[in-house]
Parts: sequence; C-alpha cells; structure tokens
Amino acid sequence: MLQRIVRYCFAHGSHKPTGPIFAPSVQDKMIYINVYNDGEFERIPAYIGESLLTALRRFRVTNIPGDCEGGEKLDSILEDPVQTNTFGPSCGSCHILISSPWIEKIRVPYYLEELIINRQDYAVAKHSRLACAIKLEKWMDEMEVSLPINENSENM
Repeated sequence: MLQRIVRYCFAHGSHKPTGPIFAPSVQDKMIYINVYNDGEFERIPAYIGESLLTALRRFRVTNIPGDCEGGEKLDSILEDPVQTNTFGPSCGSCHILISSPWIEKIRVPYYLEELIINRQDYAVAKHSRLACAIKLEKWMDEMEVSLPINENSENM
C-alpha cells in the first residue's frame, strides 16, 4: 500500500526524481592531517568545516590542551568574515606550527588570534597559529602540523 502511495505522489506531484539521488559519503567530507608531536608522527582524520583543535582533541593528541576551546561558541572566530563582536580565543594553549605551503594559503590571522599568540611565553614563528582558529577545508588534505615543544608542557 505504501509503495502505491509513494509511486502516485512521484507520478502526479512535483517531487519527481530527475535521476539517482546519492548522499555524499563520509570520505567526501573527510581530510587527513599529519601531526608531528614530540618526535612522533600521527595521521589523523578530520571533518571539513570543523576546527583543527576539535580534530586534534578527538584523537587525543597530547600536548595540546586547548583550554578555552577557541572562546565562545556563539560568534566563533572560525566564521568568515569573523564577527566583530566575538571574544575569540583567550588562552593560546593550542599553539601549533603549520608547514609550508599550507601556511601561505590559510587566511591571515584575526587580530585577536595574533594578540594571543604574541602574548604567550613561547617562541613565535611566522608559521605560528592557534588550532582553534583554523577551520578545516578540502584543500587542507594532508596538511602538516607540528606541536611546538613548550617548557611548560610537563604541567599539561
């Protein structure tokens, strides 16, 4: 009975399928990030659209606490353009180093991110970014990320 109703609706309504309907696979929404941490290498999967910090925490990458989780969830620093009334990150504990050529392609850091990076007590390089402020995109597949060795890391 249900099949007849469905056939009738598709035959007489405006909901006629024009071809096969395919849902995107998980693999289409996934990329891989190469993480170098304390001399060890990890290749972790991540979803497009999430923050790099979220992916690193999901796979329990050590030495990256990310205490503030990028600030508030309402007006995220991940949005493009960034909301001007966002509080953004506040702790800087998710400091990472992004390798070339990916660092040249990632958008310039928002001023709140630069403020937090420059305020920290670790050495800042031109490749320094906060993992909570990096929104993962399809072109970032196989991106190389290093976690800097921090003198305070034994407290984490």
